[in-house]
Amino acid sequence: MKQFKHIVTSGCSFSDTSTNYTWPSHLEASYDVNCIHMGLSSQGNSLIARKSIFAVQQLLNQGVNPSEILVGIMWSGPDRHDTYFSNLTGQLSTEIKNLDYMIINPTTYANGDQGGWLIMNPHWKEKTSKIYYSHLHDFVNHRINTYEKILWVQNYLKLLGIKYFMVPYTAEVFKETEFYANPNVKWMKDLIDWASWLPVGSMHEWCYNYWTDDDFPKLDVQIDETGEWIKWPDNHPTRIMHERFTKEIILPHIKNRFPDYYCPEFKEHV
Repeated sequence: MKQFKHIVTSGCSFSDTSTNYTWPSHLEASYDVNCIHMGLSSQGNSLIARKSIFAVQQLLNQGVNPSEILVGIMWSGPDRHDTYFSNLTGQLSTEIKNLDYMIINPTTYANGDQGGWLIMNPHWKEKTSKIYYSHLHDFVNHRINTYEKILWVQNYLKLLGIKYFMVPYTAEVFKETEFYANPNVKWMKDLIDWASWLPVGSMHEWCYNYWTDDDFPKLDVQIDETGEWIKWPDNHPTRIMHERFTKEIILPHIKNRFPDYYCPEFKEHV
């Protein structure tokens, strides 16, 4: 029986292993093989795609056989954005690391990179994000970008014969709105190989099979207008949710989708 000897994962905070309990950590514990985790909180689908392909290409450059690689990607919100700065000196404001979740910025993944990627999110207050979302952001354009990145990764992996699975983090990724009816978006959806996706609408939606809003974490959020602190619902799955998702959805899908490959029993990451 064949075996996966290398696993590459990518996504946003739902796939960020720095928390030590997300699904990539449990997948690694279950397989006990070399793993490269590229997930990062707040990053969007462009970075998710680039970093996935970069990690795979690094393995191939080392002589790894494509048949020994498994890739797992959890796609994030279409409206997240990033831009590259080739020389960071003097280009990024000093406020960047003091606002929102900007401590992650700038981020980079290529060895020897003198520049970096600035991650932006619609609700952030940092100057560059505010400029972008006030003057340049377009909802349809960002859905086009998400489909392009999904197809880019899909076609790259298929061309090389690399096994993979994909899944949205929440319903937001493919939520049916007027934006998806746009002719520049609609045609690309038909090109996606949905057989390679986990059999759920999204991880977040799946969680509601077992849990309610009360089981999700709460964030301490300050209201700008009043300065009041309140508890705000957080849609990030907890440790037990990630454990069960890995055990009940990811591993069974791998076993059924790739029957000629060894699939281990679930093992919790501790």
